[in-house]
Amino acid sequence: MRRVLSFPAALIFACEVFSLESYEPASALIEDFRDEVYLQRINDSALERMYQDTLLRLERLDLDERELLYRKAQTAYYMALGYLAFDTTEEVLASDRDFRNGKFKAVQKRYSNLEEIIRLLEESMHFSEQYLEMNRDARGIRQYAESLSQMATLKTMGYLFSNGPKIQTLAREAIELDPDEIKAHMLIASRYIYSPSIFGGNPAKGISIIEALVQRISFDREDEHNINIALGVANLKLDRWVEAAQYFQEAQEIYPGNVYSAAMLLLCESKLE
Repeated sequence: MRRVLSFPAALIFACEVFSLESYEPASALIEDFRDEVYLQRINDSALERMYQDTLLRLERLDLDERELLYRKAQTAYYMALGYLAFDTTEEVLASDRDFRNGKFKAVQKRYSNLEEIIRLLEESMHFSEQYLEMNRDARGIRQYAESLSQMATLKTMGYLFSNGPKIQTLAREAIELDPDEIKAHMLIASRYIYSPSIFGGNPAKGISIIEALVQRISFDREDEHNINIALGVANLKLDRWVEAAQYFQEAQEIYPGNVYSAAMLLLCESKLE
């Protein structure tokens, strides 16, 4: 028997299909911008033009208010990541040494546009907060936590001590709402991998979290890159230079030209000579 939708049901169905069609190009726009951030093929000025163009094109899509807020939060976050990426392997290695030694002020001084980076991250967090006010879900919580995790070491030590612990709490809340929210799992693993030992760093624990994760959750290009970077850093901290080099090489294959993975690969190779 052919089933005919009532008028309200048909209208709801049509709206859902239309919304999904709008969200698909929104996701593609974000992914294109994200990939340019990681590939580092264009300079900051060109990346900023792409950022503004992405925002303009998102505004032209028929997104509902809440979806647009989420996409704007993502876009601001990736623009901040673009500014945070160093242009040379020398800068990466010097910054990495300072960061691993807990010299966050020294890292901050390497950014001439630190205020703009902070502004973008605060904007991302603000959009995420507005999004979550309408309905609290895993992706919104995780996006807020990701921006906060980048912000934590860019302000004062007081800000780090006050807000750092919130990242793990938010990541766990996101996972409770969606156990497959891989970026939230990575926030938990990253705490153990990237933090200096005085702040609870434990690379071996971070590795075990990721190894369990990749067995059961699918991931996208960014996730695959970040997983390899995290495992590379963890093995590097454990003086497992061969293993670390392999992970950084895999990261390079995912985003060829990424300066961070290239610098870390050079570091590993220098230890193996």
